[in-house]
Amino acid sequence: MIKIFITFLFILFQFSSIGQSKELKKLFSKGKYDQLIEKAQLMLKENASDSHLNSILGRAYTNSKQFEKAIPYLEKAIELENVSDDVRGLSKAYLAKCYFTRGEKQKAVAYLKECQNVRGSRDGNRYANKYLRLFQEDIYYKAWELIESDNIRFHFQDKKKLKNAGEYMQKAIVNYNRIVTLLNAKPTKKIDLFIWTDRNEAFRKLDRQLGFSNADLAIVNVYYAEENEYELCHMMSNRSLQPKFTSMIIKEGLGVYIDQNDKNLLQFARDRVTNDQFSFFELWEEPLKYERNLSYPVGAAFIEFLLNKGGKKKLKEFLKTQTIENGEKVYPDFLEWVNVFEAMLVQK
Repeated sequence: MIKIFITFLFILFQFSSIGQSKELKKLFSKGKYDQLIEKAQLMLKENASDSHLNSILGRAYTNSKQFEKAIPYLEKAIELENVSDDVRGLSKAYLAKCYFTRGEKQKAVAYLKECQNVRGSRDGNRYANKYLRLFQEDIYYKAWELIESDNIRFHFQDKKKLKNAGEYMQKAIVNYNRIVTLLNAKPTKKIDLFIWTDRNEAFRKLDRQLGFSNADLAIVNVYYAEENEYELCHMMSNRSLQPKFTSMIIKEGLGVYIDQNDKNLLQFARDRVTNDQFSFFELWEEPLKYERNLSYPVGAAFIEFLLNKGGKKKLKEFLKTQTIENGEKVYPDFLEWVNVFEAMLVQK
């Protein structure tokens, strides 16, 4: 009778574990990482040596950009004796991303290459192939010229096509330091800045148009001759602030402010505002009603205006959700300030 009872409890426990596992997978697939983390932490208190639990918790931390918290769980998952090939491969692939974000590139690439050789982990293979491409570490880029500064690795497809490569790099370094000072946004790894001279080749390799960046990996891809190129700023601000919502006038304005804050930004914006019926809020919400790229100089002047009025701390809070409603929450006199700023712009 006792043996039957024990067997019954074991079967009950197995069904319970399967049900909980399905629930965690469902939360993961829906991107509800906070709920998953809370449930998995409670489950691990009763079964700390469950490789699947450790793995899915580590992967949830990774996808919610909590890379340092993810590493111990992913490492434990691959070390446990009961780990399957599928869980081991997927855990190593996610570990690779975590290591890459903190600058351990060689270790990350080694893990991904290991994942490619694990036959029993289809998801791990797919994830590894995806991130080897995103890391831009394949042999294609070995022919590019690499120049390293303290905080940026410059990868040139053809440095000779730049009018002045030294000036180009110095400008990027200056802007990097300005962003760090403004947002306290220093990445945990060197930024990899890929400067392309062939747009078509870039599209073939990367399957998207230049320029763009990956904030998690601190990788930026740009076209060498693009005039309004602020991807370095976008990447660092996204990495530091993790904004919930961005708007063109604030996002691009921040880029221009960083790039040209040694100039008279208010006058720069005034010179571009030629419409007597100009409305700042209309430009914010419907930028296409105005001259192309008018959001850039006006946004830069507005960023400077907010800094002077409210300081860095308030600006960072506002930049996390770039809406008019959040502006009113962060700055009690926001609407009044906008009226003042608008009057300053149209003043000739």
